[in-house]
Amino acid sequence: MRRGDMSDREIELLKRIETEHTIFKYRMLASTAAEVYENCNVIRFYECIYEFFQYAGDIEKEHVNACLHYENIIEALYQIYIKYEYLRCSRFEDIEEMLSALVEEQKKYAETAD
Repeated sequence: MRRGDMSDREIELLKRIETEHTIFKYRMLASTAAEVYENCNVIRFYECIYEFFQYAGDIEKEHVNACLHYENIIEALYQIYIKYEYLRCSRFEDIEEMLSALVEEQKKYAETAD
């Protein structure tokens, strides 16, 4: 995420991502070797998402707002990733597609709640 001229919402998003990533990292490091091995794909996912939010240029305002609806943003994205098997997390473009899927999920739930 660009530095310097970030909005308050972008700063809040980055802080939440950093906190969630740190907690996840320490939880994994405290796990047994077998547990780490079993969670290798989850670890990869968390690292890809963390890297995206650290280095992506301009994240769409709609994506920022969608993410801020969740306490554990990376976990919410992981649930979307699992739900829609076509999603990937290797490239920034893949993560942007995942963020768009998150926005669409929220729109669906908003429509059913009305």
